[in-house]
Amino acid sequence: MKIINFYFLVLGDITVKIKLLFISFFILAIPMMLFADYDKALKLFEQGKYDDALTEIASSLDVSRDFEPNSPNYNLRYLAGHIHAKKGNYESALTHLKRCAEIQKDNINPFIDIAFVYIDQKRYTDAIVWARKALQIKQAPVAYYILGLSYSGIGSYWQAKEYLEKAISLDPEMYYAYNELGNVLMFLGRITQAQTAYSAAYALAPSSAFICNNLAMSYVQAGDVKKAVEIIEKARKLAPDNSVIVENYNRIVSLKK
Repeated sequence: MKIINFYFLVLGDITVKIKLLFISFFILAIPMMLFADYDKALKLFEQGKYDDALTEIASSLDVSRDFEPNSPNYNLRYLAGHIHAKKGNYESALTHLKRCAEIQKDNINPFIDIAFVYIDQKRYTDAIVWARKALQIKQAPVAYYILGLSYSGIGSYWQAKEYLEKAISLDPEMYYAYNELGNVLMFLGRITQAQTAYSAAYALAPSSAFICNNLAMSYVQAGDVKKAVEIIEKARKLAPDNSVIVENYNRIVSLKK
């Protein structure tokens, strides 16, 4: 039985989570007492006062000090880049993050974040360029994930599959890479393999409504409606306001009748 017009979900929230993961790591690594202005801007950011945080950064940032030893500029720009990205000011975000990449050429974080900003804009070829730059610094699983996500975005599914499998080989607990691999395999018509990938993602992140949705859809495509109903019901409980999940729930439940 082949079911069409069911919708699987790319983990759009993953981009945000990954970027926040990088900034959280970065925050923990900063000697706060050295950068009082940064500390104030960070607190405003954490309170959701993004415009106030940007104002604080603008008043503290002396561009002539970008490359001075012990300058706070990298930290200020990195935070500003994340705030602008969160506000949807992508060009401003890229300006700050690219400057960060110039200031600390051996630090992978701004390269990764630049790639994610491009993915947010569906500028996949640009994301590929920056992911490859990141890989020249470090063989980071997330860089391969970005390549997989980007190649999937431009419809090069076999290349996407290769890079996602590489990401997983480097980090077997990267559940969002398993999920995207499942999506790619669905596009390739490899339903059983997609189900395996989604199942791995589900085992690692059972509370993800998106992954539950995708796993349920793979069961539908494989003809196991009973199992699909079980999983999509869980997805609906986890995200009752998600219109795609609700629509898939209604369709899958109707197949059981």
